[in-house]
Amino acid sequence: RNLAEIAKKLSSRAGYAAGAGSLCPKHQEPLKLFCQEDRTAICVVCDRSHAHRAHTVAPIEEAAQECKEQIQSKLKSLKDERERLQVLKLAEEKRSQ
Repeated sequence: RNLAEIAKKLSSRAGYAAGAGSLCPKHQEPLKLFCQEDRTAICVVCDRSHAHRAHTVAPIEEAAQECKEQIQSKLKSLKDERERLQVLKLAEEKRSQ
């Protein structure tokens, strides 16, 4: 029975190491939540701990999607700004010629 439990733990850890997720270094639980205040992934046990109890926590997939949307929005504004600067640069080059 002990060997079966050890094998089960090792196989679940191997699955997480292969990209299915990560384990909490403190509790060896899956990192399924994201603490907004600390900007870090946490496990369910950490969420209930004193350190994160009063913090805003969201499912990690939801937090990742929000971050992705923010990055895409900022990237779009940077591309727009780059395009605007290129137009100004071309206009200045024509003026200097």
